[in-house]
Amino acid sequence: MPKPSVVMYGLTSEAYKLAADVVDKARVTVVDETLQMATELDAHFLRKNPNLADVMSAEPLLGFKPLERVLGEAQVVFFTPRLRRPADETLMEAGAKLRELSRYLSKGTALVNALPTGPGGNSENIMLVEKQTGLRVGDTLTYAYLPLRPQEQKPALVSVAGKGEGKQLLSGLGFTETSQNVFAGELEYAASVLESVMGSVTEIEMARRAREAKVSLQKPAEAYIDSFAKYLYELKAIQGSDETGESISYLAGAALKSLENYVRYAVDETREVLKEKELKASRTKIGLVWSLDQYEMRGERLQLAESLQQRLRDYVTDVELIPGSKIRGGSDVLDPLKHNLLIACSKDDCESVRQARKARRSMDMTLLLATAGLRRD
Repeated sequence: MPKPSVVMYGLTSEAYKLAADVVDKARVTVVDETLQMATELDAHFLRKNPNLADVMSAEPLLGFKPLERVLGEAQVVFFTPRLRRPADETLMEAGAKLRELSRYLSKGTALVNALPTGPGGNSENIMLVEKQTGLRVGDTLTYAYLPLRPQEQKPALVSVAGKGEGKQLLSGLGFTETSQNVFAGELEYAASVLESVMGSVTEIEMARRAREAKVSLQKPAEAYIDSFAKYLYELKAIQGSDETGESISYLAGAALKSLENYVRYAVDETREVLKEKELKASRTKIGLVWSLDQYEMRGERLQLAESLQQRLRDYVTDVELIPGSKIRGGSDVLDPLKHNLLIACSKDDCESVRQARKARRSMDMTLLLATAGLRRD
Protein backbone atom coordinates (compact mmCIF):
# COMPACT_ATOMS: atom_id res chain seq x y z
CA MET A 1 0.00 0.00 0.00
CA PRO A 2 1.54 3.36 -1.04
CA LYS A 3 2.41 5.86 1.64
CA PRO A 4 0.19 8.99 1.83
CA SER A 5 1.58 12.27 0.53
CA VAL A 6 2.19 14.78 3.35
CA VAL A 7 3.26 18.42 2.89
CA MET A 8 4.60 20.79 5.53
CA TYR A 9 3.68 24.29 4.37
CA GLY A 10 6.36 26.36 6.05
CA LEU A 11 10.12 25.84 6.34
CA THR A 12 10.25 25.96 10.14
CA SER A 13 11.97 23.99 12.89
CA GLU A 14 8.62 22.70 14.13
CA ALA A 15 7.71 21.48 10.62
CA TYR A 16 11.10 19.86 10.19
CA LYS A 17 10.80 17.94 13.47
CA LEU A 18 7.22 16.99 12.62
CA ALA A 19 8.44 15.70 9.24
CA ALA A 20 10.97 13.48 11.01
CA ASP A 21 8.14 12.08 13.16
CA VAL A 22 5.94 11.02 10.22
CA VAL A 23 8.50 10.24 7.50
CA ASP A 24 8.37 6.48 8.16
CA LYS A 25 4.62 6.52 7.52
CA ALA A 26 4.39 9.00 4.63
CA ARG A 27 6.12 10.66 1.69
CA VAL A 28 7.06 14.06 3.14
CA THR A 29 7.65 17.32 1.30
CA VAL A 30 8.51 20.63 2.96
CA VAL A 31 7.51 23.91 1.30
CA ASP A 32 9.45 27.13 1.77
CA GLU A 33 6.45 29.43 1.50
CA THR A 34 8.64 32.52 1.16
CA LEU A 35 10.63 31.24 -1.83
CA GLN A 36 7.68 29.16 -3.11
CA MET A 37 9.84 26.02 -3.43
CA ALA A 38 9.10 22.43 -2.40
CA THR A 39 11.65 19.81 -1.29
CA GLU A 40 11.01 16.13 -0.62
CA LEU A 41 12.80 14.77 2.46
CA ASP A 42 13.48 11.11 3.13
CA ALA A 43 14.07 9.28 6.41
CA HIS A 44 17.82 8.92 5.84
CA PHE A 45 18.31 12.65 5.29
CA LEU A 46 16.20 13.61 8.32
CA ARG A 47 18.03 11.21 10.63
CA LYS A 48 21.42 12.36 9.38
CA ASN A 49 20.42 16.03 9.72
CA PRO A 50 18.16 16.43 12.79
CA ASN A 51 18.50 20.22 13.06
CA LEU A 52 17.05 22.55 10.41
CA ALA A 53 19.33 25.48 11.27
CA ASP A 54 22.40 23.29 10.68
CA VAL A 55 20.96 22.10 7.37
CA MET A 56 20.34 25.64 6.13
CA SER A 57 23.76 26.91 7.22
CA ALA A 58 25.42 24.06 5.30
CA GLU A 59 23.50 25.00 2.11
CA PRO A 60 22.91 21.39 0.97
CA LEU A 61 22.09 20.50 -2.61
CA LEU A 62 18.40 19.63 -2.46
CA GLY A 63 16.04 18.70 -5.26
CA PHE A 64 13.11 21.06 -5.79
CA LYS A 65 9.63 20.23 -7.07
CA PRO A 66 6.91 22.41 -8.64
CA LEU A 67 4.80 23.89 -5.83
CA GLU A 68 1.43 23.57 -7.58
CA ARG A 69 1.93 19.87 -8.34
CA VAL A 70 3.14 19.04 -4.82
CA LEU A 71 0.20 20.76 -3.10
CA GLY A 72 -2.29 19.56 -5.69
CA GLU A 73 -1.33 15.94 -5.01
CA ALA A 74 -1.04 16.29 -1.23
CA GLN A 75 -3.39 14.20 0.91
CA VAL A 76 -2.42 15.92 4.16
CA VAL A 77 -1.12 19.51 4.41
CA PHE A 78 0.27 20.85 7.69
CA PHE A 79 0.12 24.65 8.04
CA THR A 80 3.43 25.48 9.78
CA PRO A 81 4.29 29.03 8.57
CA ARG A 82 7.33 31.11 9.46
CA LEU A 83 5.96 34.41 10.79
CA ARG A 84 8.29 37.41 10.80
CA ARG A 85 6.22 40.58 10.45
CA PRO A 86 6.23 43.18 13.27
CA ALA A 87 4.38 42.05 16.39
CA ASP A 88 1.17 43.97 15.72
CA GLU A 89 0.88 42.45 12.22
CA THR A 90 1.72 38.82 12.96
CA LEU A 91 -1.91 37.60 13.17
CA MET A 92 -2.65 39.23 9.81
CA GLU A 93 0.48 37.61 8.36
CA ALA A 94 -0.77 34.19 9.45
CA GLY A 95 -4.12 34.84 7.74
CA ALA A 96 -2.42 35.98 4.54
CA LYS A 97 -0.27 32.84 4.40
CA LEU A 98 -3.29 30.59 4.97
CA ARG A 99 -5.12 32.40 2.18
CA GLU A 100 -2.16 31.81 -0.13
CA LEU A 101 -2.04 28.11 0.77
CA SER A 102 -5.79 27.73 0.16
CA ARG A 103 -5.29 28.50 -3.52
CA TYR A 104 -3.65 25.09 -3.98
CA LEU A 105 -5.90 22.84 -1.90
CA SER A 106 -7.95 20.20 -3.72
CA LYS A 107 -10.94 18.00 -2.94
CA GLY A 108 -10.31 15.33 -0.32
CA THR A 109 -7.31 17.05 1.29
CA ALA A 110 -6.84 17.12 5.06
CA LEU A 111 -5.67 20.59 6.13
CA VAL A 112 -3.95 20.59 9.52
CA ASN A 113 -3.48 23.89 11.34
CA ALA A 114 -0.41 23.58 13.58
CA LEU A 115 -0.37 27.30 14.43
CA PRO A 116 -2.19 28.08 17.70
CA THR A 117 -5.27 30.33 17.63
CA GLY A 118 -7.48 32.00 20.16
CA PRO A 119 -10.99 30.63 20.78
CA GLY A 120 -12.93 30.90 17.51
CA GLY A 121 -9.79 31.35 15.44
CA ASN A 122 -10.21 28.09 13.55
CA SER A 123 -13.79 28.95 12.68
CA GLU A 124 -12.45 32.05 10.93
CA ASN A 125 -9.82 29.92 9.20
CA ILE A 126 -12.44 27.47 7.98
CA MET A 127 -14.56 30.29 6.54
CA LEU A 128 -11.49 31.68 4.76
CA VAL A 129 -10.51 28.27 3.31
CA GLU A 130 -14.05 27.46 2.17
CA LYS A 131 -14.34 30.84 0.46
CA GLN A 132 -10.99 30.45 -1.31
CA THR A 133 -11.45 26.83 -2.41
CA GLY A 134 -15.17 26.42 -2.91
CA LEU A 135 -14.86 23.22 -0.86
CA ARG A 136 -16.75 22.46 2.34
CA VAL A 137 -15.10 21.31 5.56
CA GLY A 138 -16.68 18.08 6.78
CA ASP A 139 -17.77 17.17 3.27
CA THR A 140 -15.06 17.65 0.62
CA LEU A 141 -12.32 18.85 2.95
CA THR A 142 -11.05 17.75 6.39
CA TYR A 143 -9.78 20.39 8.81
CA ALA A 144 -7.75 19.58 11.93
CA TYR A 145 -6.28 21.65 14.76
CA LEU A 146 -2.97 20.35 16.14
CA PRO A 147 -1.34 23.34 17.89
CA LEU A 148 2.42 23.04 18.33
CA ARG A 149 4.05 24.64 21.34
CA PRO A 150 7.18 26.69 20.52
CA GLN A 151 10.05 24.49 19.27
CA GLU A 152 8.09 21.26 19.77
CA GLN A 153 7.01 18.67 17.20
CA LYS A 154 4.39 16.89 19.30
CA PRO A 155 1.00 18.65 19.16
CA ALA A 156 -0.49 19.82 22.43
CA LEU A 157 -3.80 18.24 21.38
CA VAL A 158 -5.59 16.82 18.34
CA SER A 159 -9.04 17.91 17.18
CA VAL A 160 -10.67 17.23 13.81
CA ALA A 161 -13.60 18.76 11.89
CA GLY A 162 -14.89 16.20 9.42
CA LYS A 163 -14.87 12.42 9.15
CA GLY A 164 -13.93 9.83 6.58
CA GLU A 165 -10.62 9.44 4.75
CA GLY A 166 -8.97 12.62 6.07
CA LYS A 167 -9.52 11.62 9.68
CA GLN A 168 -8.27 8.09 8.95
CA LEU A 169 -5.13 9.47 7.30
CA LEU A 170 -4.32 11.55 10.37
CA SER A 171 -4.92 8.57 12.64
CA GLY A 172 -2.59 6.51 10.45
CA LEU A 173 0.10 9.16 10.94
CA GLY A 174 -0.26 8.79 14.70
CA PHE A 175 -2.61 11.71 15.41
CA THR A 176 -5.63 10.35 17.26
CA GLU A 177 -8.29 12.87 18.28
CA THR A 178 -8.03 14.00 21.92
CA SER A 179 -10.61 16.84 22.03
CA GLN A 180 -14.36 16.74 21.62
CA ASN A 181 -14.20 19.20 18.72
CA VAL A 182 -12.06 22.06 17.39
CA PHE A 183 -13.60 24.72 19.65
CA ALA A 184 -13.03 22.56 22.72
CA GLY A 185 -9.42 22.16 21.60
CA GLU A 186 -9.04 25.93 21.32
CA LEU A 187 -10.33 26.44 24.85
CA GLU A 188 -8.07 23.71 26.24
CA TYR A 189 -4.95 25.13 24.61
CA ALA A 190 -5.78 28.73 25.59
CA ALA A 191 -6.31 27.60 29.20
CA SER A 192 -2.92 25.85 29.28
CA VAL A 193 -1.18 28.95 27.86
CA LEU A 194 -2.75 31.30 30.41
CA GLU A 195 -1.94 28.90 33.23
CA SER A 196 1.74 28.77 32.15
CA VAL A 197 2.06 32.51 31.58
CA MET A 198 0.37 33.78 34.73
CA GLY A 199 2.99 32.25 37.00
CA SER A 200 5.74 34.08 35.11
CA VAL A 201 3.82 37.37 35.05
CA THR A 202 3.29 37.15 38.82
CA GLU A 203 7.03 36.57 39.30
CA ILE A 204 7.89 39.57 37.11
CA GLU A 205 5.53 41.96 38.88
CA MET A 206 6.42 40.85 42.42
CA ALA A 207 10.15 41.00 41.63
CA ARG A 208 9.71 44.49 40.14
CA ARG A 209 7.98 45.75 43.29
CA ALA A 210 10.67 44.15 45.46
CA ARG A 211 13.42 45.92 43.47
CA GLU A 212 11.63 49.25 43.78
CA ALA A 213 11.24 48.78 47.54
CA LYS A 214 14.82 47.47 47.83
CA VAL A 215 13.73 44.32 49.64
CA SER A 216 14.60 40.68 49.03
CA LEU A 217 12.13 37.91 48.29
CA GLN A 218 12.53 34.63 50.18
CA LYS A 219 11.91 32.69 46.98
CA PRO A 220 13.85 34.32 44.13
CA ALA A 221 12.13 34.40 40.73
CA GLU A 222 14.02 31.92 38.53
CA ALA A 223 12.06 31.89 35.23
CA TYR A 224 14.12 33.30 32.37
CA ILE A 225 12.95 35.62 29.60
CA ASP A 226 13.36 32.76 27.10
CA SER A 227 10.68 30.70 28.82
CA PHE A 228 8.13 33.38 29.66
CA ALA A 229 8.36 35.12 26.27
CA LYS A 230 7.58 32.05 24.17
CA TYR A 231 3.80 32.45 24.33
CA LEU A 232 3.57 36.06 23.11
CA TYR A 233 1.93 34.97 19.84
CA GLU A 234 -0.70 32.91 21.66
CA LEU A 235 -1.50 35.77 24.03
CA LYS A 236 -2.13 38.08 21.08
CA ALA A 237 -4.40 35.49 19.49
CA ILE A 238 -6.35 34.99 22.72
CA GLN A 239 -6.65 38.75 23.35
CA GLY A 240 -7.89 39.39 19.79
CA SER A 241 -10.46 36.60 19.75
CA ASP A 242 -14.15 37.55 19.70
CA GLU A 243 -15.01 34.19 21.32
CA THR A 244 -12.73 34.54 24.33
CA GLY A 245 -14.87 36.64 26.65
CA GLU A 246 -14.02 39.96 28.27
CA SER A 247 -12.32 38.64 31.41
CA ILE A 248 -10.08 36.14 29.58
CA SER A 249 -9.17 38.73 26.96
CA TYR A 250 -8.26 41.11 29.81
CA LEU A 251 -6.01 38.45 31.38
CA ALA A 252 -4.19 37.90 28.08
CA GLY A 253 -3.80 41.66 27.57
CA ALA A 254 -2.44 42.19 31.09
CA ALA A 255 0.07 39.37 30.60
CA LEU A 256 1.19 40.87 27.28
CA LYS A 257 1.68 44.27 28.91
CA SER A 258 3.78 42.81 31.71
CA LEU A 259 5.97 40.76 29.36
CA GLU A 260 6.47 43.73 27.05
CA ASN A 261 7.39 45.95 30.05
CA TYR A 262 10.02 43.41 31.03
CA VAL A 263 12.35 44.86 28.37
CA ARG A 264 12.26 48.20 30.19
CA TYR A 265 12.88 46.50 33.56
CA ALA A 266 15.91 44.67 32.12
CA VAL A 267 17.35 47.87 30.62
CA ASP A 268 16.87 49.75 33.91
CA GLU A 269 18.66 47.00 35.85
CA THR A 270 21.52 47.03 33.34
CA ARG A 271 21.89 50.76 33.87
CA GLU A 272 22.05 50.15 37.62
CA VAL A 273 24.90 47.68 37.13
CA LEU A 274 26.80 50.21 35.01
CA LYS A 275 26.25 52.88 37.66
CA GLU A 276 27.23 50.74 40.65
CA LYS A 277 30.39 49.45 38.98
CA GLU A 278 31.18 52.92 37.62
CA LEU A 279 31.54 51.54 34.12
CA LYS A 280 31.98 53.97 31.25
CA ALA A 281 29.89 53.21 28.18
CA SER A 282 32.94 53.45 25.89
CA ARG A 283 34.78 50.88 28.02
CA THR A 284 31.88 48.39 28.24
CA LYS A 285 30.61 45.64 25.96
CA ILE A 286 27.16 44.11 26.57
CA GLY A 287 26.66 40.55 25.42
CA LEU A 288 23.02 39.48 25.18
CA VAL A 289 23.50 35.71 25.45
CA TRP A 290 20.42 34.09 23.95
CA SER A 291 20.31 30.88 21.91
CA LEU A 292 17.52 31.75 19.47
CA ASP A 293 16.14 29.58 16.70
CA GLN A 294 15.99 31.60 13.48
CA TYR A 295 13.60 29.04 11.96
CA GLU A 296 10.92 28.69 14.63
CA MET A 297 7.36 29.46 13.53
CA ARG A 298 6.79 32.43 15.80
CA GLY A 299 8.98 35.51 15.44
CA GLU A 300 8.15 37.13 18.78
CA ARG A 301 11.20 35.88 20.69
CA LEU A 302 13.51 37.09 17.92
CA GLN A 303 11.78 40.48 17.90
CA LEU A 304 11.98 40.74 21.69
CA ALA A 305 15.73 40.10 21.55
CA GLU A 306 16.13 42.78 18.88
CA SER A 307 14.06 45.24 20.93
CA LEU A 308 16.19 44.60 24.02
CA GLN A 309 19.37 45.01 21.99
CA GLN A 310 18.23 48.34 20.52
CA ARG A 311 17.14 49.71 23.90
CA LEU A 312 20.48 48.79 25.46
CA ARG A 313 22.27 50.63 22.66
CA ASP A 314 20.78 53.86 23.96
CA TYR A 315 23.32 53.55 26.81
CA VAL A 316 26.14 51.36 25.47
CA THR A 317 27.02 51.33 21.77
CA ASP A 318 28.69 47.91 21.78
CA VAL A 319 25.80 45.45 22.28
CA GLU A 320 25.97 42.03 20.63
CA LEU A 321 23.45 39.20 20.49
CA ILE A 322 25.45 36.02 21.17
CA PRO A 323 24.30 32.36 21.02
CA GLY A 324 25.29 30.31 24.03
CA SER A 325 27.23 27.85 21.84
CA LYS A 326 29.36 30.69 20.50
CA ILE A 327 30.35 31.97 23.91
CA ARG A 328 31.33 28.43 24.93
CA GLY A 329 33.34 27.95 21.76
CA GLY A 330 35.90 30.71 22.15
CA SER A 331 36.82 34.13 23.43
CA ASP A 332 36.45 36.02 20.14
CA VAL A 333 32.99 37.31 21.14
CA LEU A 334 34.39 38.87 24.33
CA ASP A 335 36.47 42.04 24.34
CA PRO A 336 39.67 41.77 26.47
CA LEU A 337 40.01 45.58 26.47
CA LYS A 338 36.52 46.24 27.88
CA HIS A 339 34.34 45.19 30.80
CA ASN A 340 32.05 42.46 29.43
CA LEU A 341 28.56 42.67 30.90
CA LEU A 342 26.83 39.43 29.90
CA ILE A 343 23.03 39.04 30.14
CA ALA A 344 22.02 35.35 30.15
CA CYS A 345 18.51 34.84 28.73
CA SER A 346 17.93 31.15 29.47
CA LYS A 347 19.12 28.52 31.94
CA ASP A 348 21.34 26.86 29.32
CA ASP A 349 22.77 30.22 28.24
CA CYS A 350 23.55 31.02 31.86
CA GLU A 351 25.49 27.77 32.20
CA SER A 352 27.41 28.63 29.01
CA VAL A 353 28.40 32.00 30.45
CA ARG A 354 29.50 30.44 33.73
CA GLN A 355 31.71 27.98 31.85
CA ALA A 356 33.18 30.82 29.79
CA ARG A 357 33.85 32.83 32.94
CA LYS A 358 35.71 29.92 34.56
CA ALA A 359 37.84 29.47 31.45
CA ARG A 360 38.70 33.19 31.25
CA ARG A 361 39.20 34.24 34.84
CA SER A 362 41.53 37.06 33.84
CA MET A 363 38.86 38.76 31.71
CA ASP A 364 36.77 41.58 33.21
CA MET A 365 33.25 40.13 33.29
CA THR A 366 29.85 40.58 35.02
CA LEU A 367 26.85 38.27 34.68
CA LEU A 368 23.22 39.45 34.88
CA LEU A 369 20.53 36.76 34.76
CA ALA A 370 17.50 37.73 32.66
CA THR A 371 15.13 36.10 35.13
CA ALA A 372 11.96 37.69 36.41
CA GLY A 373 13.98 38.98 39.38
CA LEU A 374 16.96 40.10 37.21
CA ARG A 375 19.39 38.47 39.61
CA ARG A 376 23.13 39.12 39.43
CA ASP A 377 25.62 36.27 39.55
